[in-house]
Amino acid sequence: MVKRVFFSFMFALAMLAVSAQNVEIRRSKVVETYKGKQYYIHFVDQGQTLNAIARAYDVKAEDILKANPDVSENLRPDQMLMIPAGTSVLREEQTPTPQPQENKAVEVSNDKPKPFPGQESNLHTIQPKETWYALSRQYQLPVQELIAANPGIDTLKIGMQVVIPEKKIIQPVELPAREGFKIHHVAPQETLYGIATASKTTVDQLLSINPELKDGLKAGQQIYVPSVTQTAARQTVADGMIRHEVQKKETLYSISKQYNVDIQDIVKANPGLGGTLRKNDVILIPVARKETVAEKPVETVVSGRDIHQEAVIQYSPKSKCSEGRYTRVFNVALMIPLQLEEVDSIRTGDITGIKLPSDYRPFDFIQFYEGALIAADQAAEKGINVKIHLFDADAGSGLSKTRRILAGQEIRNMDLIIGPFFASSFELVAEFAALHKIPVVNPLSQRNEIIESNTQVIKMQPSGWSVYTNAARIIASAYPDAIFTVMRKNDAENSSMAAAIHSSLSKAIMDSSRVNEVIYSQGYESGLLKKLRPGKNNVVFMLTSDKALIPALLRRLNDEREKYGLVVVGLKDWEDMETEFNYLHNLKAHFFTPWFVDYESAASLEFIKEFRSRFEADPEIDRYAYLGYDITRYFLDALYNFGPGFTDCLPSFRNPVLSSDFSFVRTPEGGLGNTAVTVYKLEDYKRVVVR
Repeated sequence: MVKRVFFSFMFALAMLAVSAQNVEIRRSKVVETYKGKQYYIHFVDQGQTLNAIARAYDVKAEDILKANPDVSENLRPDQMLMIPAGTSVLREEQTPTPQPQENKAVEVSNDKPKPFPGQESNLHTIQPKETWYALSRQYQLPVQELIAANPGIDTLKIGMQVVIPEKKIIQPVELPAREGFKIHHVAPQETLYGIATASKTTVDQLLSINPELKDGLKAGQQIYVPSVTQTAARQTVADGMIRHEVQKKETLYSISKQYNVDIQDIVKANPGLGGTLRKNDVILIPVARKETVAEKPVETVVSGRDIHQEAVIQYSPKSKCSEGRYTRVFNVALMIPLQLEEVDSIRTGDITGIKLPSDYRPFDFIQFYEGALIAADQAAEKGINVKIHLFDADAGSGLSKTRRILAGQEIRNMDLIIGPFFASSFELVAEFAALHKIPVVNPLSQRNEIIESNTQVIKMQPSGWSVYTNAARIIASAYPDAIFTVMRKNDAENSSMAAAIHSSLSKAIMDSSRVNEVIYSQGYESGLLKKLRPGKNNVVFMLTSDKALIPALLRRLNDEREKYGLVVVGLKDWEDMETEFNYLHNLKAHFFTPWFVDYESAASLEFIKEFRSRFEADPEIDRYAYLGYDITRYFLDALYNFGPGFTDCLPSFRNPVLSSDFSFVRTPEGGLGNTAVTVYKLEDYKRVVVR
């Protein structure tokens, strides 16, 4: 069989050679003070990008978006931006603005600008604290028009006279009446987001209803908005629809289950519906219910995704999850926030000014991608045919890249999606995955909410509750006759962790009398020692990270270890503290973590060798190298063994990985969550996994 691996590199070695943009960006000299902070007023020219503007002003793109909440990453010509100036505003090209002082005469400028020939205008004398923004609101004129009418004036000074051009009266185009919609007159300073919120709809739907809005919103403009109001929610209308008001945490998938209709039908009934629902959005639900048609029995499992999902009922778990060899080509999407827009050139001048790779945001998740590449190559050597599609997804709360990806045809043909990594974009992709029945893996989130009511979502990070309860169960199994004491520094510290461990221990040994709880601040060392029993094994869970308390308490317990047969269970971050290692070794210290790499295993050593050879760097668990490898390898093997319906087989599928075993549990009417945890102890000055 021909072994093939196709890699669609959107990355395209952008880290090494991407040419710089040629659009020149000149810093504005107009500085305004708004809510106590200073901003440059910049007007976007054709071809300018958000990141290029950020570099020109030596600020972060996120700071610009934060200062301009109505602006997206896709800028349009003549758009106005407020660029945070900070202390950098007092540069040589700036003239400090004189500040008025009490009981002192204010020097009035003699500058008297003249109106342009033929221009109808007035003169305005600048008062204290007045800015271009204040004038814009007072005279209901765009800031750009005010600045254009006063060439040569960069900074407003008290007493200065500026030209106020006559406001142009634009006759709005009268829109014809349209059933199901009302006409909204755009007021000055009004935004699309504000209109959408007031109208119980979304910005995407407004843009769909009013295509002309792609050129921007203008005061006095007339647009259509849905006539649905909050009081109309959940009322059946004449056209066979139900108006449903979206509640907190509701998704298209959960709403489709509630009304027993297909997601596709809801999408068709709401043209322009955005991928993310917001609380109080009002959407139309078709009331026509589809009749359930009995499925004809089938004799073989078909590899097509839609048919296979229905065929799940026809096959017992044993036959459906028996391992096979699927030779078809699988399409897997990696949606990783590479932030390629921030990498448009590499400067190789003064080497003393070169930053470390960790200082560049595009390198935040590069090791995840590199680990995934090694896993895909190894899968190909095994005979797995896979085509990897790499997409540069959004970082932070942005959605523009993710929306473009989901609008394309390529993503619809995936057998598996890994990512995105951030909450906002993942929520959007999860809705898409539910609609198209594509399994989607979340690599980083611990929140159980992401797998509720969505059978396509697979959560890799165990929840805190899963880690604590499973760690306690493993330790209870290793010391079945011990006395267990759960200790924390005070009543507030790690209370939920302590409660989960206490409950799990009591269930595991079926004797709650052998499980004690100690609050150190209430009895100190003597209070802890009173709970221990001489001549017995005593396992103490020390659930504290207090750097002053831990060394002192370990020293005291070390002195008492022979009397009480002590075993200490600590938190993983202890290993980063300055503690006496001999104390930990003498007390047989145990630790628990969802991700543990055995650096002495043959598989780990081979991975490290391959990673160094390819990328001239060491793989790091904190930079997701092992996670990228493990997720990619595990799910490619699952596809190879079980085909498109592999998700139903994951709870029983064990496949050795580098950083931890995966143990998946499906939630009722929801997705799959990983519950694996590793417990290890210090023995012979090595970390030994407790089985």
